[in-house]
Amino acid sequence: MFKRALLTGLLATFFFACNQKPKADICYTITPVKVDSVTQLKIRMSIPADTSGVTTLSFPNEAWGQEKLFNTLGEMRLLNVEGVVEKDMDSSRIVLMHPKDTEQLEFEYFLKQDFDGDLSTGRIYRPIISDAYFHAFSHNMFMVPEQAESNQDIVLDWSAFPEDYTIHNSFGSQKKLQELKDMDMALFGNAIFVGGDFRVLSGEIQGNQISLATRGEWIPFQEEKVFQVLERTLTCQRNFWNDHSQEYFTVTMQPFPQETGSSFQGTGLTNSFATSISNNDFTDIEQLVYLFNHELMHNWIGHTIKNSNEEEQYWFSEGFTEYYTFKNIAANKINGLTGAFYIREMNRTIRDLYASPVVEAPNTDINYDNFWGNRDYSKLPYWRGAVFAFYLDQKIRETSKGKQSLDNVMHQIYKDVKAKDQKLTHAYFIKVMKEFLGDDFEAFFQQHIEEGAKVDLYGLFDELGLEYDPMNDIYELGFEFTEDRKGIQSVVEGSAAWNAGLREGDEVFSRSIWQGSIDHEVELGVKRDGKTFKFAFYPIKKAMVPQLKETESNIEKLGF
Repeated sequence: MFKRALLTGLLATFFFACNQKPKADICYTITPVKVDSVTQLKIRMSIPADTSGVTTLSFPNEAWGQEKLFNTLGEMRLLNVEGVVEKDMDSSRIVLMHPKDTEQLEFEYFLKQDFDGDLSTGRIYRPIISDAYFHAFSHNMFMVPEQAESNQDIVLDWSAFPEDYTIHNSFGSQKKLQELKDMDMALFGNAIFVGGDFRVLSGEIQGNQISLATRGEWIPFQEEKVFQVLERTLTCQRNFWNDHSQEYFTVTMQPFPQETGSSFQGTGLTNSFATSISNNDFTDIEQLVYLFNHELMHNWIGHTIKNSNEEEQYWFSEGFTEYYTFKNIAANKINGLTGAFYIREMNRTIRDLYASPVVEAPNTDINYDNFWGNRDYSKLPYWRGAVFAFYLDQKIRETSKGKQSLDNVMHQIYKDVKAKDQKLTHAYFIKVMKEFLGDDFEAFFQQHIEEGAKVDLYGLFDELGLEYDPMNDIYELGFEFTEDRKGIQSVVEGSAAWNAGLREGDEVFSRSIWQGSIDHEVELGVKRDGKTFKFAFYPIKKAMVPQLKETESNIEKLGF
C-alpha cells in the first residue's frame, strides 16, 4: 500500500541541467545543507523518465539488519515537472508520477540521520550525518532507477562541499567530480561513502592505489601503524594469489565509544572494506591484524572462488579463510607475529571446536536457519574448516616431503576458477584433493566434512613428531540462562559454575561473560532468597583435547 509523502511536486525556479556535467545516464549532485539547524545531505538526481509516466526508484526500507530506513528521508520533490512523489515502504520504492511526454526528470531528496546520541554497533549501518562528517552505504544513500539497465554511466558531483572537506568512497578519494563509466549497478549498490573530517593515508602496491580513511582520536593504536598492517596484509595476500589486478582499494575505519570490552565489525564492499571499532583500551591492533587478514582474504576465498551452495561449503569459504588468516600472518610476520602465533591460534581453534555442543553435527545441519540463528552452528564451519585445512596442509607437506602444501591446492582451485569459472563443490574439491592425497581422500572427506567426525589430531601429531599436551582446559560455561536471560535455568553439576556456588533459580542482576574465552573469569551478580551474591569463576573443564607446545622444534616442523 502506498504511503503518500508529497502530493504535488514543485516546479523549480531554475533548471538543474545534467548536460552541464559529463554526459551520463544518472547524475547525482550532493550538497550539505541545514534543515531546522540540523545538517542533512541534499541529493539531486537527473535521470531518464519512464514513458509510462511512472518512474520508480529503489530505496530499501529494511537492509543489513536495519529497519525503518525511510525515516532517514526528508523532503522529496520533482524540480522540472509537475507531478506526484509517493513512498511505498512495503516494496522499498519511491514512486515518481509525471507527464508521459517527460524525457528527463530532475528529482531532489534530503537524507538525514534519524537517531540522537552516540554511535553504537546497532547504528553503524544507518546513514550517519553530522556537522563533522558523514558515513553511508550506497543502498541507504543513493536511490537508483528500477528501470535502469544493469550497467550505467554515473556522475557524482561533490563540488558543493568546502574545499578542505574530505570526499572518499569506494570509487576514489578527494575527487569532487566522479565519472563512473559503464558502472555495474550491483557494484555501485555495494559501496561506502564517507566525507568530512576523515584523514586519508595512501600508498601503492605495484602501481595500484590503496588507502585508509579514518577519523577521530584513536586510543588503542596509531593510524599509521594500522595502515602499515593494511599495506603488508594486501601485499602478502596479492603475492600469494599472484593477483595484482585491483587498481584501487580502500578501508574506512570509524571509531565508536564503548566503556568495557572490545568490539569491531567489518563489511566487504566494492573496492573497499568498511570497519567500525570500539575506541578504548580493551581494543588492540592484533585484533585488526586478524580482522584485515580474514576479511580481505575473502576477496579470493568466497568471492572469486565462489561456493556452489553457500552454507553447504561454509567449511571452505569460512574455515579455509580462517586457516589462511593464521598462516598468512605467521608466514609473513605481519605486525611481528610468527609461528608461535600460528600455534596459539590453531590451539584456540581446536579448543573451540572440541568444546562446541555441535562439534560432530553433520554438514547438512549447517543450513541457513541454523547458521544465521544459532551461534554454535554459525561458528562451527569456521572451526571445523580451519582444523580440516590444517590437517590437510600438514598431510600434503608430509607425503610430498615438503615439496607441496595446501597452497598448491588453493592455487589449482584459483586457476580453474579463472580459466573455467569453476565453483567450489564437494565433488570438485574431492577431485582436486585426490591428486595430492590419493583415492582414499573421498572416504576421508565423507567422514570428516559430510558426517562431521573429528579428524585424528593425536595420530597426526604423533606421525609428525610434534610435541603436545594430550589433555587440556576447554570452555564450559556450566549453566544456562532462562529465555529472558534474567535467571539461571540450570547448572551442570560438578562444573566450575556449580563449584563456585551458582544454582538453578538464581536471579541475575549483573553479568560479565567473555563468550568462548578460558582466559577471562565469568562474573555474575545474583539474588537468592532475598540475598545478593557475587560469583566469579573460570569457565573451564578438563578434556581430551590435544594442544601443541610453542617450541622451536614444533614451529620448524610446521613450516615456519
